[in-house]
Amino acid sequence: MRHIPRRALALSALVITLAACSTATSSMPESTATVPIADPRAPASEATLAQYRSWIAEARAKHPYPESEARMYAVMMCESTGRVAVVNPAGPYTGLFQYVANTWNDAWNIYRSAGMLDAKAQIFATALAWSRNMQNHWGCYMKTASTP
Repeated sequence: MRHIPRRALALSALVITLAACSTATSSMPESTATVPIADPRAPASEATLAQYRSWIAEARAKHPYPESEARMYAVMMCESTGRVAVVNPAGPYTGLFQYVANTWNDAWNIYRSAGMLDAKAQIFATALAWSRNMQNHWGCYMKTASTP
């Protein structure tokens, strides 16, 4: 029997594990309010981003704020690059607009029952917050100041 070094065995196990991960589907239940994607931490597809733009328009119509829809989209892309389940360990801030749990669950947010990983809820909650002049809560708001 041929001896296989431990390092080679570990590398083989890692390759097999990574291959399994790349073909696995999300175990998250699908919601009618979210865009289903295979891995919610993966970069958003063009179709997903188009859906987000549509929801941004709907949210702005429901909760008017002075900034453009392009600015809200730019803030979202700056905060999360459109990844609905991204978590910033410095906060931890979660989701498209990087909410912290206390802010998300506060009484002002009428969308809090949907959960922070609900993309549509994050977009509508952000529009509501902006309609209440809470824009300064987003670090990326100032970074996108030149967005029309």
